[in-house]
Amino acid sequence: MTTLILDRRELMLTLAATAGTAAIPSASFAGELATLTLGDIAVSSLSDGTFNIPAGWFPNASPEALGTIGDEIEIGANQWLVHSGDRLILIDTGAGPLYPGVGKLEALFMARGIAKTDITDIIITHMHGDHIGGLSGPDAGGYRNATLHMAQAEWDFWMDADLVNKMPAEMRDIIEGQQAIITPIADRLALYSGETDLGSGLTLLPLPGHTPGHSGVRISGGGSELLIIADAILSEAVQFAAPDITYVLDIDPAQAVETRKALLNQLANNQGLFAATHLAYPGIGKTAQSGDGFVFHPLS
Repeated sequence: MTTLILDRRELMLTLAATAGTAAIPSASFAGELATLTLGDIAVSSLSDGTFNIPAGWFPNASPEALGTIGDEIEIGANQWLVHSGDRLILIDTGAGPLYPGVGKLEALFMARGIAKTDITDIIITHMHGDHIGGLSGPDAGGYRNATLHMAQAEWDFWMDADLVNKMPAEMRDIIEGQQAIITPIADRLALYSGETDLGSGLTLLPLPGHTPGHSGVRISGGGSELLIIADAILSEAVQFAAPDITYVLDIDPAQAVETRKALLNQLANNQGLFAATHLAYPGIGKTAQSGDGFVFHPLS
């Protein structure tokens, strides 16, 4: 099945035409909304923009590991829109108004004729601002009809009333900002422990380390799978070749490394298709063992 660039109307027509058929996702991506099909499920990768982060945010990276990267590393900011049956499911909401250089998801929706009110579900992989910023403002940033899904461990950690006193002082504004976004919509959250079937071919998977309740999403349809691993890998330029390299925002760096290594070994062994938030758009591909590390092969 060929990968397509679709607007909302075309997406509906494609789903109707391919319902019930087995799909092997492959082919090229272009633009800022690239859609692949897994059976009768359509998964679109959407670009919220890009970040430039300091190379020093990978604190245990050697000069050899950073190579010729320089002082900054550009990373992507990808989200995913899943149409499965009568559900339109958004995985993370992007940065919204929180950070410069990103927050482009709303304009992309408008250009493609996608209404926020049509989103039935939002899966939050974790509560960092670049993943929940789109929920800022009245009616959860306009997603007024969506049920929100998140790991219980993520809620318990970030919504701890005393967290600002337990974390470094420089984290205070971040924590208070995250709590301010989520508190007004707490009654719309469905919380889960462990691996959980969310229905419609989607499964929430614990991938702890980056944050305590950091989660991935497995999407299964037509005999194919796509594993969305969110921030388990932050940079293809750094962490595939050296998965021991940590990231400054990892809450539990040792656990993040353990999770990343287990994922990369699994994905290399089964040649599974996966996607990650901060890989270069569209952020989808496969990996293979390469010496003591791995290499990323983007789907193109």
